[in-house]
Amino acid sequence: MKFNPKAIFFDWDHTLWDHDRNAREVILDLVDEFHLTNTLEADQNDIWNSFNLLNNQLWDDYQAKKISQLELRETRFKLFFSQMGFEGDSDKFSNEFLYRTPRKKHLMEGAFEVVQELAKKFPLFILTNGFDDIQYVKVEACGLQHCFQEIITSQQVGRQKPDIRFFEHALKKADCKPHEALMVGDHPVADIQGAENAGIPSIHFNLNDLDSAASIQIKQLNELWIHLV
Repeated sequence: MKFNPKAIFFDWDHTLWDHDRNAREVILDLVDEFHLTNTLEADQNDIWNSFNLLNNQLWDDYQAKKISQLELRETRFKLFFSQMGFEGDSDKFSNEFLYRTPRKKHLMEGAFEVVQELAKKFPLFILTNGFDDIQYVKVEACGLQHCFQEIITSQQVGRQKPDIRFFEHALKKADCKPHEALMVGDHPVADIQGAENAGIPSIHFNLNDLDSAASIQIKQLNELWIHLV
């Protein structure tokens, strides 16, 4: 199937921006700088895996509206420190994490080149459940801000993906009808099912072979060209 959309909607984290690589580097650097363990080299996989599991659960709770943005930020590293048996200033650790991580520049393989080229032909938009103060910094740090017409966040809209109202808001911003847009994302529910529910065709960037409703699935971003006119 070939698309010639009037707008392409991209998810940001895990789709264009390599969240895990960026966050892992910051977590391990901070654990070392805060002298939280004497065996960092041996423990680094356990440290990252523990944080990643906890962080993903908190984000799931946030997206399910079980906790607020403030609760996510205030509790994340307190829980992490408790879980790991670390002694130190978890609030300072959190502040450093929030400052450093968005300024990391690692993108998913091929993302920079693909976005640069697509922006020459299609209006591009970022659709993210992330927070304004973080996502804008990420995009600018990677040097891609000029490629996007707009960064649309759940904080602005007051709704989160997969809420159909989030996608309706994006369609209004892009001035196009659902069938005239295309959603590209990694999350099978927030990105793919949410877009499909809104009538927007989707392409699932499915690196981890997740169950997906998408008829088109890719494992490399440069595969997008196969499906575009």
